[in-house]
Amino acid sequence: MSDEPTIAVEDLRKTYLDFWRRPAHEALKGVTFSVGRGDVFALLGPNGSGKSTTIKILLGLVRPTGGSARILGERPGATAARRRIGFLPETSTLHPFLTPRETLRYYAGLFGLDTATIRRRSAQLLEMVGLADAADREIGQFSKGMARRVGVAQALINNPDLVILDEPTSGLDPIGASAVKK
Repeated sequence: MSDEPTIAVEDLRKTYLDFWRRPAHEALKGVTFSVGRGDVFALLGPNGSGKSTTIKILLGLVRPTGGSARILGERPGATAARRRIGFLPETSTLHPFLTPRETLRYYAGLFGLDTATIRRRSAQLLEMVGLADAADREIGQFSKGMARRVGVAQALINNPDLVILDEPTSGLDPIGASAVKK
């Protein structure tokens, strides 16, 4: 086991540019933190404080203007790290014509999981998020909270070493929110 932090961020900065490539908005101003193996860590702050921007940088979806970040010992966006991360975005875009079971099969396939593992993990996760009875209904028929539960299962399908949840309780009822927190 390495003593290297799971996430290491040092003096991270991000300035978004306008159409003419002039600085328009400074989203991050020298953010520094680290997260150790097995730690639970939360980014808290008001809307527009840079939480989602930090997550997007860690996932390699946005490039920082300055500073450095490492995730699972890799640079953000590295394929080796991406395989070990489960991510639930603030707004999940799920295919409405697929069922939860089909959705999990699709995402598991992206991770290269074998058929037996896909079946086992899907059944476990659908039970865990309380959707075992709705596993074969189209997601387009689901409430926002039920769809969010599919998103949680999708974020865990690859049995990740690191789970990143952006606004994980958004759209969930109090019981569902409590279950996600547990």
